[in-house]
Amino acid sequence: MYSWKLQLAVAVGFGLIILINQVFFTGFTALELFQNFLANVFIVLLIWKSAVWVTQTGERFFNWLERPLKRVLLSGVLGLVCSFLVVLISAYFFQLLYQSPFPGNNEIFINTLISFLLFSVLFTGFNIIHFLEALREKQVKETVARLGNYFEQLIENVEDIVQVWDTDGRIKYSSPSAEQQLDYKISELTEFPPFYWILEEDKNGVKNRFEAFLGEGKRGVYFDQFRVKTKTGAVRMLEVKISDGRTIPMIEGLIVTCRDITGRHQTEQLIRRQKELYELTSSISGSFLRMDFQSALIEMLEKMGKFSSVDRVYVYQLNQEKNYWNCLHEWRSQKGNQIPSIYYQNGIPTEAMQWTFDQLRSNRILNFKTLDEMPPEAEQCRKAFEADGTVGILLLPLRINGELVGMIGYDALFEPKNWSEDDIRFLKLCSEILTSSLARSEAEASTRASLSFNQAIIDSSAEGFLLANLQNKVVYANEIFLGLWDLEKTPVGLSVEEMSKLVEPKVENKEEIDRGFEILKENTQAVFTMTLNLYNGKVLEVYSAPQVQDGKLVGRIWSNRDITDRILSQREELEKGMALAQFESLKNQVNPHFLFNSLNVLSSLVHVDADLSEKFIDQLAKSYRYLLEQKDNTLVSLKVELDFVNSFIFLLKIRFEDKIQLEIDIPERFHSMQIAPLTMQLLIENAVKHNRISKDEPLKIFIGIEDLYLVVKNSLQVRINHVPSTGLGLKNIQNRYLLLSPEMPEFGPEGNFFVARIPLIEEK
Repeated sequence: MYSWKLQLAVAVGFGLIILINQVFFTGFTALELFQNFLANVFIVLLIWKSAVWVTQTGERFFNWLERPLKRVLLSGVLGLVCSFLVVLISAYFFQLLYQSPFPGNNEIFINTLISFLLFSVLFTGFNIIHFLEALREKQVKETVARLGNYFEQLIENVEDIVQVWDTDGRIKYSSPSAEQQLDYKISELTEFPPFYWILEEDKNGVKNRFEAFLGEGKRGVYFDQFRVKTKTGAVRMLEVKISDGRTIPMIEGLIVTCRDITGRHQTEQLIRRQKELYELTSSISGSFLRMDFQSALIEMLEKMGKFSSVDRVYVYQLNQEKNYWNCLHEWRSQKGNQIPSIYYQNGIPTEAMQWTFDQLRSNRILNFKTLDEMPPEAEQCRKAFEADGTVGILLLPLRINGELVGMIGYDALFEPKNWSEDDIRFLKLCSEILTSSLARSEAEASTRASLSFNQAIIDSSAEGFLLANLQNKVVYANEIFLGLWDLEKTPVGLSVEEMSKLVEPKVENKEEIDRGFEILKENTQAVFTMTLNLYNGKVLEVYSAPQVQDGKLVGRIWSNRDITDRILSQREELEKGMALAQFESLKNQVNPHFLFNSLNVLSSLVHVDADLSEKFIDQLAKSYRYLLEQKDNTLVSLKVELDFVNSFIFLLKIRFEDKIQLEIDIPERFHSMQIAPLTMQLLIENAVKHNRISKDEPLKIFIGIEDLYLVVKNSLQVRINHVPSTGLGLKNIQNRYLLLSPEMPEFGPEGNFFVARIPLIEEK
């Protein structure tokens, strides 16, 4: 207890005080004074140690906050004993040192009394400190216990998974929500090895990022995403926030919050995948327009190989006699280069792979995850593929005018490869582009400098294409383009600027067209995308890219794609949510309980106050008239909503009298602003439903304006036996505002109030 420096300083201080007294009031020599000073320092140190020992002994047997009287009595007895022993030890030691007689009983008694007084001073100081520390520790424990109970209940009821990891990644604690979302029991999760529950493909990446976070030595937060496999085998995507809680008592680990974003991730993946497919198709098509066939083929196979994550992609063409496959090009991944291809240089006789030739000639796609899936009659072909190091294979026929001219193959060399139907449809589209380019290449060499796609492919495409030359003149537009823009005649011969003026009246967001031309002014070789909303309800995605031939710019390609269905589908989902929100809101307001309570109040009021009863009926009629008038409206002015709220509050005040206190402070200049109807009424009824209301604790509600937000604030006095909340009311308000405003409503407790902030909308 306390450092030796402090102990020595206190002992020297007491020794100096005694020394000064002896200098003035005794006749000791200098040597005797020095010897006495050392003796007194030694005695004080012994008394200090005794006081420390007695304090620790009392602490071991009696806590200050439990039995202080017994502790004092025990300490007093031990203090007397220790003081007496210190005096005897000192007297004996100094008798030997100074060759002096052993002190008498009277002197031993006086020295013991003085030592005990010094002991008592030190002991009292130590115990005051111990008492304050014990009191503070008790307060801290009580506070921690209260907070612990609060946060434990909060964590157990939260939808997100809350966990505590140790620095190895092992789960020390997990909230109960993990059992519902992952199907594992909490005891199973805490017994798993580090990162066991994470999907194998993501495990190393998560572990490396986790170790990097710990290795930085910072006490911060980092975010991650990874996939996990549930006990039932389902794969879920989690969004994870990891906070450093190693210095927090009772946690001493990493605080990990996991949110299931599987649905959102799948939607994002689908949208990203579609966008990638569209961009890749456009890029491949553009390559065959601006490059010679062989260069475009090489670029295509490289892009397809990387996009498909396979080890080898190749194109074989049949000779005119249909008895030999010639390899036009083969692309290999960096890993795939480890396994050389036997047939790349020499090609393959059709008779060596007769079964494959027959299947492709019948326009069949050969898709085998592993070669073991091939039928017995394909044994010769299977051995040929095995000799080339192939594990799994996908072969697509290349056909011109219904006749087999070649094939494009995708080989997996190390692990089996699964192909989805969407993947195969996309690869077939690329095969058609390749087939078209191959046909043009064989038919006429001059088509390599052409500014357009093969017309058959373009016209059969679902996209509208427009091609312009270096003079910005339209040289080609397919039928799809004319149909998308409702054009009666072809725009060939017009300048791109004239073409834009022709279609501009059909476009709502004309600024997108202006943005596109601004980009072209800055960079003639720019690639960009525009989303145009037409007055006829269509939504077009326009992709613009330069056409380059032999390293020279020769024109520009404009690709138009109708994405109306996709946009409408997204809007439909939002509108469904909006309609549901409106329905739920109306259903919650015109509910039997509200009417029943109102009629009960009225029945008791009729016999007491006829005039007030008449007013009550009038306000009740106004409330229901408002509900019926506004049920189909998306927005209503703030003034109209306030008139309704006043009627509604009138009914509540008749029912609850002074137990509800309402204050409205909305300047008149905001009365023309708009909100979703029934919003304020829903928030007020929510406050009444979930809070205590009495004369001693009246419910206080304030309605005002803050930064173009309507603020509804009520005192937070949650019922002890509160009605379980479904949260549908607040969710309904949020769903309605998805289509009404870019700003979203905000709800939550703030101090002693529950606050709702509703964005105000300008009147159109």
